[in-house]
Formats: sequence, C-alpha cells, structure tokens
Amino acid sequence: MASIGTDYSFLFSNLSSSSSKSTSGGFFSTDNTLADYASIKNGSYAKLLKAYYGQSSVTADSEETRENNTKLSKVKNSAETLTKAADDLTSSSLYSKGSFETTLSDGSKIESEYDMDKIYEKASAFTDSYNSAIKAGAAFDSGNISTRTLSLISMTSKNSSLLNKVGISIGKDGDLSIDQDKFKKADIGTIKSLFSGTGSYADSVANKSSIISSLASNKISGNSSYNSSGSYSSSSDAASSLFNGTV
Repeated sequence: MASIGTDYSFLFSNLSSSSSKSTSGGFFSTDNTLADYASIKNGSYAKLLKAYYGQSSVTADSEETRENNTKLSKVKNSAETLTKAADDLTSSSLYSKGSFETTLSDGSKIESEYDMDKIYEKASAFTDSYNSAIKAGAAFDSGNISTRTLSLISMTSKNSSLLNKVGISIGKDGDLSIDQDKFKKADIGTIKSLFSGTGSYADSVANKSSIISSLASNKISGNSSYNSSGSYSSSSDAASSLFNGTV
C-alpha cells in the first residue's frame, strides 16, 4: 500500500491532459481537477476559507461597535450641552440687580429687580438639555456612564423640593419640566441657591455631566476602528489581506 505523505500527486498519476475521458471546461475535467489540486497544495483554499469566515465575524463585531459608538456620541454630545447649560445658569452676571420688566405666559408684565426673562430662558435650556442627557445616558447601559447618570438623577431627586418651589418638577421618568409663570414669580433667593455659583445644584450638575462626557469620549477613543461620530474609519479589508498573505 502506498504511503500517504505531504505530496498528494500520486492521487492524480492516472490523469493525463490527453485522456479521451476529459472534457474541456467541464466540472470534472482534468484541467479543473489539477487546478483544484494546485489550490489545495499551495494553501489558497485555506486562506479563502479563513477570509470568508473571518470576515463574517469582523462584520458582526464592526456592527456592534458602530451601534455602541452611535450611542456614545449621543451621550458625549448631550452631556457637553448640559454642562454648558448648567454653567450658564451659575454665571454671577445673570443675577445682576436692576429694573426689569418680566413677561408672563399670558403676555402680561410684572416689575422685577432681576432679568427673569433671561434667567428663565437659561433655566428652560437647562431642563431641556438635562432631559436629553439622562435619556442618552440611560440608553447606554454600561459601567461608569450608567452609574454617573443614575448619580445625576439621584442628586436631582434630592433637590426636588427646592426645584418644585421655583416651578421645576420631576416626572415619572426622571425628566424635568418647568412652569414659566411660577418660575418667574419664584423667590430669587431660592433660584440663586439652586443655580448661582460654585457648590450650587447647577454647578454640581455641570461637574457630573462633564465627567459623563469624558467617559463617553474615552470609550469612543478606545474603539480605534471608528471615529467619534461612529463612522467607519479603518482601511483594513479581509479580502485584500487574502492576496497579501496576511489572512
């Protein structure tokens, strides 16, 4: 019995290109069989199989990474917007005294020592950005981002009594809503204690949202195949690697 080694040529020793049994271009032609044998021997089949199955795995991983980065981008952008909105509320210049006329929702006007229209505008932007930030953070259910988002919600809940006094209420989903007239008529001392200066509620929100933004940015940077917008930026290609001998 013939010994089977690494050379498989004995399997085809009875084949000849001049054989009357071969058919030109047929599936079982001698030329095709020898070509298949040559592909097996030089390793092309193995490379092709690795490329095919490897590409399926890469595609699945890439899609998952793309989805995660899309969520992370929303977390990062919404947290940055919240940080700015909170910082705007803490600015001392916003609470400068003077003689101002404040417009209520029905169009009527009241006199005030502070520019309540402007303060309300900043507070309304704050509530909107807060709602966007916690929604984005909750959608990315992973590690530190989730923890920080929950911490932000918890801190807001602890300030619910003061927030309610100035017309800001917390909904069942943790989102904020603001009553324009109640806010503009609220005690300015309470408003300032919540939003003005270092250590206020708004200042704490700015700090927490800034951390959330940094965490999201770091996670995006860790996924080197994608940029911060979640777009594919890698130049690798499994098919081209096949012919470079790197698959």
